[in-house]
Amino acid sequence: MASPGVLMRLASPSEANGNAQQPPVPNVTSVVQLEADDDKTPQLNTLYFLNDISPILSSASYFEKDAETSQGSVVWVVLLFINGRDKNDPANASVPNSLLSPPAAKSVVVVNGSTPREDKEQDYHDWYDQEHGLKLSTVPGWNSARRYRLVQSYGSVETASFYGINFYDAENGLGGPEWQAGVTEWTLRIRSNAAKPNIRRVWKVRE
Repeated sequence: MASPGVLMRLASPSEANGNAQQPPVPNVTSVVQLEADDDKTPQLNTLYFLNDISPILSSASYFEKDAETSQGSVVWVVLLFINGRDKNDPANASVPNSLLSPPAAKSVVVVNGSTPREDKEQDYHDWYDQEHGLKLSTVPGWNSARRYRLVQSYGSVETASFYGINFYDAENGLGGPEWQAGVTEWTLRIRSNAAKPNIRRVWKVRE
């Protein structure tokens, strides 16, 4: 049985015209190239949407080959698809791993990694599916979201147990009243039950 998911390929700026444009793994259905819109590193992130992540879990050879031929440092984070929602399907009925349409150049992608305590994991999933994801969908400019579980990483990188990836227009309401309304009592409880702080990165889709 296939296991759909995403490979996040994090790289240094020297990779801007390097291997990031060529899928280093099989089963790629779509690719989104990102550059950092914050002051953190790494500064490049390529999202490879895969219809099956199994080959890159069973062998490190794909990563090793990519690392050997890259023009700079490369890190892989392999994620298993959980669920998602789209602008035209906010009820989270039936959403595929791959995006329904490619995000526009210069649009914004927010990647948020969370690590709830093991005994609070179900509360985290309930919060995201029943409240948090729906509240994010009301932020102006929001288009879609995909949610994942971490299954493997290659290279030195800080990781989280779960990742939410949200796609917004270049002009959006991030930081505005709708976005701020997402901080509820349930949200504060989830934060207090985290095993470690969130990992939040803001990216822009490369032209």
